[in-house]
Amino acid sequence: MTIKIDQALIQHFISGSFGLPIAHENLPYAPISGTPYAEILVIQNDITAADLSHTNETDGIFRVILRYPVDSGSIAVKQKADAIFSYFKIGSEISYSGQEIVITRHARANGYSEQGWYKIVMTIGYRAFLAR
Repeated sequence: MTIKIDQALIQHFISGSFGLPIAHENLPYAPISGTPYAEILVIQNDITAADLSHTNETDGIFRVILRYPVDSGSIAVKQKADAIFSYFKIGSEISYSGQEIVITRHARANGYSEQGWYKIVMTIGYRAFLAR
């Protein structure tokens, strides 16, 4: 069932139509010089019992790494981060094939230059309940 959490978050991001190419986890991606893109992945925490008989609980983060050309300023990338956070509203529910998840928090790290890209790491926290 936990793969559905990944699928829910990834599909929701794709449905947001943010106008950025996407580098998916463990798939080849060759950045185009000068073209911003987003790298996405899901990091899940442990699964624990939520009750004594039927339900488990997990949480984790959906990581979005925005990469914009270095020396292009920070406004456009921060505006894109805000658009993504607005789409993944805190308290909103995302559903995929019967799996529900709830968005619980947002965080945006300071931007920095790395290998010719200006990089901002975004964290979108989630919580999900899983049937046993």
